[in-house]
Amino acid sequence: MKNASILAIVLFLMSLAVIACGSPASTASAPQVEAAVTLEPSMGAVAETATATRTTIPVPSPTPTTPPLQLEVVQSQTWTDRDGNTRVNVLLRNPYDFPVAPTFRANAELLNASGDITEIKELYFLDGISGGNGFFLPGETVAANACFNCEQAPLTDEWTSVQFESVIEDASEKWDFYTDVAATVSDVSFDGDSPIFWASGTVKNNTDSVLQRISVRVIVFDQEGNLVGAAEVSSWDVAPGASVNFSGYGVGLKPDGSVRYEVTALGVNY
Repeated sequence: MKNASILAIVLFLMSLAVIACGSPASTASAPQVEAAVTLEPSMGAVAETATATRTTIPVPSPTPTTPPLQLEVVQSQTWTDRDGNTRVNVLLRNPYDFPVAPTFRANAELLNASGDITEIKELYFLDGISGGNGFFLPGETVAANACFNCEQAPLTDEWTSVQFESVIEDASEKWDFYTDVAATVSDVSFDGDSPIFWASGTVKNNTDSVLQRISVRVIVFDQEGNLVGAAEVSSWDVAPGASVNFSGYGVGLKPDGSVRYEVTALGVNY
């Protein structure tokens, strides 16, 4: 019985030793091992690198500039008449395939030797239907004139050349005009050194309508082809098929020899 008690005490002491070996105190001195852990981020957590985007601002290409409509200067004549008036006649041509007219009154300008403008006057066009403002059929040459100091004192600044300025536009719908008319000049005569010359002849209305006005335009040249005068004479209320006489004056400088002339006509109903 005594031996059994001793054995029980021994077993109890051994169990205490086993419990002590497995207690947390025995693990406190164990070496620590750090494990490298790779974390796989989820797709929604991936940070995107911002990429700079080049913004191209479109630069418009140069727009072609439409050149302004221009009348062609065919020939001009500038002189000082017996009364001290400086005058100019000019032939201007419409180079386009549609009628044109100045948007404002065109000018003649006198220039000095330095190219500076010394005098400006409005041109009066001898087309005969526009009241002097100007009207040109396709390809047509029309005369215009100006007097720089008529009814004024003589010019004091010396001039060496003349130039012409005009701004024109499409005038296709501007006038109710008729080209089926014809004019014949029977006489052109200058009176000494007068700036006035006379022109006469016959004009016919070849349309089937009464024409309120038929304008006869006469351009006079010397035998070398130089411009020496221009006139416009009108006949009014010409019946269909009728021929009527006309007589009127123009402005020019009598040449030394004989003259030749060109004549055109245009009808209009206002």
